[in-house]
Amino acid sequence: MAPNVQKRAAAKFYQEDIIQRKDDPRVHGVVLRCWQDAEDMPPPGDHVDPLMRPLVQGEVGVSYFPRPVREIVPEDVLELVDRLYQPGDLLKRSVDDVRSGVVTSTKVKARLEHAVSGHPLPEWKSMDEVESAVEIDMGEYVVYNDWVGQVVEMFDESLVEVPGGNLVRLPELSARLAVGEKGPDILPQPMTSVSGILGFLMGGQRPSDRDTVVSVKHTVLAVAWLAINQSLSSEEAQSRPRPQRYWHGSDLGKLTSITRRAEEAMRVGDRVRLKGSNGPLTRHGRPVESFGQIEVDTLVVQETRTTVDVLWQDGTRETVDARQSVPYLNPDEYDCWPGDHVLWKTEDEKRHVVVQSVNAQDRTAYVRVVETGAIELASVLELDPHGTGDWSALAPANDGLGVRRGDFVFIHREGTNNGARAPMVPRIGEVEEWVREAPIVGPTGQLGGWRREMTDLGTQIAEQRGKEGSVEEVPIGRPQKGDPSLNWFGEVLDLRLDGTIEVIVPNGDIVVVPLDRLTRLYDSVEQLEDLWGDDEGTVEEVEMWEMDQDGQWVEGATDDADEWESADEDLDEDSMEVEDAEDGGRWSPSTDTVIPPPLNGQTPMVVDDAPLPESASASTSQLALPSDSVKEPSEVDDATDSPWKRFEVLPSAPADHAFYNTPPASHTRQFMARMTKEYKALQSSLPDSILVRAYEDRTDLLRSLIIGPENTPYEDAPFVIDWMLDANFPQTPPIAHFLSWTNGNGRVNPNLYEEGKVCLSILGTWAGDKSESWSALRSSLLQALVSIQGLVLVKEPWFCEPAYEKLRGTEDGIVNSRLYNEKAYVLSRGFVRRALEIPLGGLEEELRWFYYTSGKLRKALDDARALIEKSRALKDEEVPEADRERAVPRLSSGGIIALERTLAKLQGLLDAHAGSESDAAGHGASSGGGKR
Repeated sequence: MAPNVQKRAAAKFYQEDIIQRKDDPRVHGVVLRCWQDAEDMPPPGDHVDPLMRPLVQGEVGVSYFPRPVREIVPEDVLELVDRLYQPGDLLKRSVDDVRSGVVTSTKVKARLEHAVSGHPLPEWKSMDEVESAVEIDMGEYVVYNDWVGQVVEMFDESLVEVPGGNLVRLPELSARLAVGEKGPDILPQPMTSVSGILGFLMGGQRPSDRDTVVSVKHTVLAVAWLAINQSLSSEEAQSRPRPQRYWHGSDLGKLTSITRRAEEAMRVGDRVRLKGSNGPLTRHGRPVESFGQIEVDTLVVQETRTTVDVLWQDGTRETVDARQSVPYLNPDEYDCWPGDHVLWKTEDEKRHVVVQSVNAQDRTAYVRVVETGAIELASVLELDPHGTGDWSALAPANDGLGVRRGDFVFIHREGTNNGARAPMVPRIGEVEEWVREAPIVGPTGQLGGWRREMTDLGTQIAEQRGKEGSVEEVPIGRPQKGDPSLNWFGEVLDLRLDGTIEVIVPNGDIVVVPLDRLTRLYDSVEQLEDLWGDDEGTVEEVEMWEMDQDGQWVEGATDDADEWESADEDLDEDSMEVEDAEDGGRWSPSTDTVIPPPLNGQTPMVVDDAPLPESASASTSQLALPSDSVKEPSEVDDATDSPWKRFEVLPSAPADHAFYNTPPASHTRQFMARMTKEYKALQSSLPDSILVRAYEDRTDLLRSLIIGPENTPYEDAPFVIDWMLDANFPQTPPIAHFLSWTNGNGRVNPNLYEEGKVCLSILGTWAGDKSESWSALRSSLLQALVSIQGLVLVKEPWFCEPAYEKLRGTEDGIVNSRLYNEKAYVLSRGFVRRALEIPLGGLEEELRWFYYTSGKLRKALDDARALIEKSRALKDEEVPEADRERAVPRLSSGGIIALERTLAKLQGLLDAHAGSESDAAGHGASSGGGKR
């Protein structure tokens, strides 16, 4: 918690909010950027777009309409008109409300005006009274011959009315224009290079402020075909090849478009027309022209009012004004809602359950066990709604648990299933390589690749328009009520408490199916977003050094890694000192955590500067030295029988080391010299709560044990990281693998991934400032270790996420940090159990000594039980002032349930150890008594 930090004011606006200016209520706009948005890196300061400068709290980036003006303004000059949601979105009543809800449906009413004349309709219109005036849009699904595809590009022919009343046809690749748009940017600026069809169709017309779009026709569609009907037999599927890429002319009528419920809701700027009644109408052009006279009945949405049907976590349902809620932007990883299919994971078993209701305050949930039908109470800390753990090693990485409202799904035939182990639901949808191709622009500004092909095709159609042999476009089909031919595909409508799923199919029917008959559609937009986001948070290049002709090490790249020499050979040991962490990240000793290292007959090995063979390799190099070259630790404990030694070189690497099976890298003499200095730094400067083990047979491997610092959620817990130094070390950073023991219940820290990744700038796994990145000259293993303890295992780890750091002091940040700390505390108690139950190679005796002999296990048990007792006594009362600076001042009921399971196991381990000690003592006394 951060109780002494003054709370910052809550945000007033969120992305996609519709606003109006207080000083001119006629001016509306949409919010595009907010200060609280999760932007890992602020946009560059110098940018043509005025919205791209970094925001300060209380500012938003707005785009106004219909005039295309964009600016950053203070929140106080704006007023909220409407807030947009779609099925499946999450919301709360207020930022500090712990209870959240999921949107099940939306209802929108709108004020409309004619798109061209601006004539307003007098009354609000509901969604039932209008239909879209746009035949199809980018991203919409289409179906043909049992295939589902998605429109990824369109070629348009627009008719533009110019001054004098003439109509000009404008063909172009894009969905740039809409009926009613006006201004000098409609027609392209005349250029000497503009010729051919575009110049012919425009007749040399120059742009004008009065240019008005009166018609837009999509003449060519590019469709990415994603997946085939899953109810087909394998023989039927093989007989239906993937359809063509481009669709135009009469072929358009063979497609059937499938519209999402979210797309049916009216949004400001949408083009619609009234159903079954005559609204305002305008006419354009002259009957004698080749175009004839164009009638426009298109209306534009000017203002909306949205109400949402919400399913709250406690199972209640309510219809609320969207403006009386806030988007839930940073959901807790354990958040779930009634009907969700999740895994209930304890340390002993995993069960498929369906959530019935959630008490968000207590962090408990009633769940229905699918196997037995029993309703049981569970801690949400034991529920996995995402399937991110080790549930199935065979499941594709992009699969997940259950389905969500708004998902598009394939429905398998009765008597068949999706082939996955419930609650896993597979996700299919293959984006072809051509879709991934970035736009190619030639030296003359012309497009290349498939977009060039599509442009040529659209241009040819435009040239032939009205001539003999030209083909007119046939309207794209729509699903018909009562037609069951497309009922193998649909949108998830709701999740029932018995585990079945309501799906609305294209003809409007609602079907109820079990989860195992569904497969989710992985659409092209999601895939491209995932593809482009793969390298997020990684460093593009690692700092490299090479020796110049004068024998000096300089930044650069080398061609032969084997010829690298140590960049720090001429540096003194101070060059590898650890820099202090900023903002309280500096490690400080604690009487509850620090254990001074003892000395015994087996002191740790430290290498001096003795020469080594040039061909030394990691698998054969021996670092053992004569006893007179061994350096003693700087601090000595009186308990000389303790195995707690900060640094030690063991004869061989343990088989459970994460990199044990990697081939040993061949290392040069310079590498071994560098390791000598690294070992010296570790020997002399490691904090007493960090142990490091090196190995004579594998000098490229290390193992570290870090004890969680006091007054953090990690206090007294063991964190083990295995290290590998590749052949390029120290030119490249060490490679770390964190041993995560969370049982698949989520990360214990934002920087410590379940699969082992350690996300830290100095390790090259996060793109931080260059000054924080690994440097062969400045960085060291010691620095990396202390950085993990001081910058990762911290009091408020939720803020370790770069996008969340700015939320310190906000209500959103305070609530999420408190929930995260509870999770981290409970999970890290499980780390103690894991370290004691399954011996850890090379650290067995140290861990037993730390937890049993020195009493840290007893302390951890006593501290946890005291926290539980205090939490039960406080219940809903305010946390006392004296406890507010504690990292975990109180536990929820769900936190207590999960923690008590672990404490029972830990108590069993302590009792078993005490019993074995007692038996050993008794046996010793008995044996001694027999010798007289």
